[in-house]
Amino acid sequence: MHFRRLPRLFPALIAAALLAGCSAVGVGSRSSAPDPRVAAPPADQPPVRRDLKYVVVDVEANELRFMDGQTVLWRAPVGTGTGFRLAGTDRHWNFNTPSGTMYVQFKEQNPTWIIPDWWFIENKRPIPPENSPLRRQEGGLGAAAVYLGNELAIHGTDKPELLGRRVSHGCIRLSDANALRLFHNVQVGTPVVIVGTAPLLGEQPDSVAAFTRAARRVTRAPNPLDRLSTAALLTRLERQLGAADTAAAWTATAHTLLERGLKEDAPALRGLLSRARQAGTEARRDEYGTFLADAFSRGSLRVTVSLNRIDADARERAAADIVDATMGLWHGGLDDQTTPWPTRRVPRDRLGPEGQAGWLAIQRAEEAYRTRFGASRARTAGRN
Repeated sequence: MHFRRLPRLFPALIAAALLAGCSAVGVGSRSSAPDPRVAAPPADQPPVRRDLKYVVVDVEANELRFMDGQTVLWRAPVGTGTGFRLAGTDRHWNFNTPSGTMYVQFKEQNPTWIIPDWWFIENKRPIPPENSPLRRQEGGLGAAAVYLGNELAIHGTDKPELLGRRVSHGCIRLSDANALRLFHNVQVGTPVVIVGTAPLLGEQPDSVAAFTRAARRVTRAPNPLDRLSTAALLTRLERQLGAADTAAAWTATAHTLLERGLKEDAPALRGLLSRARQAGTEARRDEYGTFLADAFSRGSLRVTVSLNRIDADARERAAADIVDATMGLWHGGLDDQTTPWPTRRVPRDRLGPEGQAGWLAIQRAEEAYRTRFGASRARTAGRN
């Protein structure tokens, strides 16, 4: 398959600038969760709409919830900041998880942790220069990270047994499986609402540093699904999507197929698209759409061409899923300069004949979305 190269927009902020670092450091207690409260966002950001998709992190319950309106699509325990304070020679750090409304700035798989000064101070080691290789820890942030800015991220961990407690230097920690799941669920600009408060605990005792991982390369176990053929994975996915229970095993299968599909495995991508809106529950169908939207955001041209090569009914379903999920994660207006309409990513005049049917299906899905939601979304004050 031949792909014409399209210009790509790279994030202005890189992960190292967004995150100064966080890691497991201690233990805490778990308390009951308050009702979610949506704080006022920054003045230059759209308000969080309670009828769209967003993420809630409850620091009192140590729980993350991926929301679709008032429906919890999934929830998982997280690790949040210990609340301790650490003093250095010329500055100090408060290891709490801040509350408020934030927005996804960037996301990546297999991130490298750039170890900050406080790690060396609490472990009583000399602080190396900024560009020292001693500051790089492969695997230190788990399988995936979603960066929120202000040195804060939601990321994976190799110590899932500590989740559900106050165990970090401020970042929000998920199991690796759930970190990958969230990676596929959200887009740049998705709101993350951090609610609840946790007490500050004063100066960090030396004993707390004993819970900190040594700065080392963390080796992740290989994905067992990588051993399966694409055909076997598609059969597995179809069975899991149609199951009556609420198990999330399908997300690992979809992740494996999605990553293959974005790396030249055309049958994997076509199979993933063909199964749009085939899940056994409404919540699963809604979440599956976010996986397709993620595939489109990361491989717009490849997905558009793949839509062209599946049957017409499946093409319309997949295009509708891509549009509905993309716009459901966007809380601004429908006509802002930065509104992420999928057709804006792939101008039609840059496509060859192999992409026309896919592009037109996406355009029809966008028109249908405007018809259904244009009036209600027009009331949203968007970004300009």
